[in-house]
Amino acid sequence: MPETGVSWFSGEHFLPHGHCYMWTPGILWMHVVSDILIAMAYFAIPFVLIHVSRRRRDLPFNWLLVAFGVFIVSCGLTHVMDVWNVWHTAYWLEGLIKVITAAASVPTAILLWRSLPFILSVPSQRQLRDANESLARANRELEAFTASVSHDLRSPLTTIAGQAGLLELSMPNATEEQRRRLTRIQGSVKQMSELIDALLALSRISRHTLHREIIDVSALAESIFQDLRQKDPQRTVEVEIQPGMVVHGDRRLINDLFINLLANAWKFTSRTEHARIEIGQSQHGSMATLFVRDNGAGFDQAHDQKLFKPFQRLHGAAEFEGTGVGLATVARIIDRHGGRIWAEGKPGAGAVFYFTMPTTPITEQFLLMQRALA
Repeated sequence: MPETGVSWFSGEHFLPHGHCYMWTPGILWMHVVSDILIAMAYFAIPFVLIHVSRRRRDLPFNWLLVAFGVFIVSCGLTHVMDVWNVWHTAYWLEGLIKVITAAASVPTAILLWRSLPFILSVPSQRQLRDANESLARANRELEAFTASVSHDLRSPLTTIAGQAGLLELSMPNATEEQRRRLTRIQGSVKQMSELIDALLALSRISRHTLHREIIDVSALAESIFQDLRQKDPQRTVEVEIQPGMVVHGDRRLINDLFINLLANAWKFTSRTEHARIEIGQSQHGSMATLFVRDNGAGFDQAHDQKLFKPFQRLHGAAEFEGTGVGLATVARIIDRHGGRIWAEGKPGAGAVFYFTMPTTPITEQFLLMQRALA
């Protein structure tokens, strides 16, 4: 019969595990050495998890790694207590550690099951290699197509422009209506030529080899606004640039991205009396969310999905000039850097474009995985 007065936290009435082994050296040390090795292996695993979480901040397994780490450490401690209680009787402490292990095991199992669909959806090395080869093949086909289109379209445009110029020279006494028609032809040729250039620039983004580095966005934005002021010196625009903004990416593409976004904000505030453009950034781990806000013409939020598609314009050419390819170029540059873009606006009340960009190095494998999961 057990003694009713024995405290749960007292070990003086228990026998150590060594008695169960009859203190036989062979059996005793086989258990002790095995438990020590198991405990050492358990304690080493959390360091691997910490290393993985720091190197791959893009993986959405943070809580799973924390729960699994606590569970693994608790399992290691149970084996340490098995070794300790070969010669001692701290069974209450061993039981407490087992309670902690059990409490850690339940959320770990739940998180593991919840993460299973994502884990199974992560593409294999072979799938990533196939996706990369397919992308390279598509890029080669696109390069051949754009080169052909560029040549085939530019040739008749050059002829039209040349003939229109000769026609203008041969008509020194042309009427106002004739001059208007010639001007319209020349303007259409120029617009088509600009559209071809924009399409070629859009196609080159996918083929461009990224050379990633830390880029001072604040300084880049200031430089672009200086160029815009020089081209349009009569305008007065209030510009606010958050200092210290940085991203990690290809300098050439990031420059094109901000030229398009800031030129858009400059253009669509041209009819605003007190024009204002603001650029800011907030940090979220290895990705930053940047925004470009203006108080210009704005747009109808119901058509926001059209903004980033080529040739989809929410304002007529008579209101604001443009090719309809600029924002599509911006979206493709952001996609190549592993980010995303979205916009908010209201007609006559301005617009704000948000987009995410990495602030630390992002691997090509991560970008391919993101595209495969999209």
